[in-house]
Amino acid sequence: MSDEALLAGLRDSGDDAAIHAVYRKYRDPCLRFLVGRIIPPEAPNRQDLAVELFTEALIILVENVRSGRLTELTARLDTYLNAVARNRYRKLQRRNREPNWDPDRLPEALVEPPNGSEAEEVRQEVHRKMRELGPRCRQLLAHFYFLQLDWATIAEVLGYKNAASAKTNKAKCMARLRVSYGVSPPTKSNDPN
Repeated sequence: MSDEALLAGLRDSGDDAAIHAVYRKYRDPCLRFLVGRIIPPEAPNRQDLAVELFTEALIILVENVRSGRLTELTARLDTYLNAVARNRYRKLQRRNREPNWDPDRLPEALVEPPNGSEAEEVRQEVHRKMRELGPRCRQLLAHFYFLQLDWATIAEVLGYKNAASAKTNKAKCMARLRVSYGVSPPTKSNDPN
């Protein structure tokens, strides 16, 4: 069954046949990817963790398809599942590394967040600026900032030659966005991306 047929089955099916088909087709390849390339050999219960990550990725896929957030694939379905599982693993790693902060000891916010109509104006302005960038930059920035994919995956999904090319294009897109806001570009020392 093709990826498009599986996606349509997830979207249209009242039963879970499409979920079972995706599970059977992509479980083992995704587990090999996670155990072989993502989860380090010294990690305890690697296989169990890989199964858990794949299951979470499958749940996210189904939720995104059924909610309408994912209507068409820009990459193969296995690439999507691998990327989601990898991001879930990274999120788990960040959560395990983060110190437990005492909220009473955190500093006050430096800038008061906008509220009401002011927040709506800011949101509309951001949407307008993003539309001005064009679809290629919008996709690149969304994959990096919202989906939090790594450069190799972004390059593969969006058809860049390699990870370095995707990263260079992201820098150009951000420079264009900064110019549209009248902000000077950052120096090399303070730009982490």
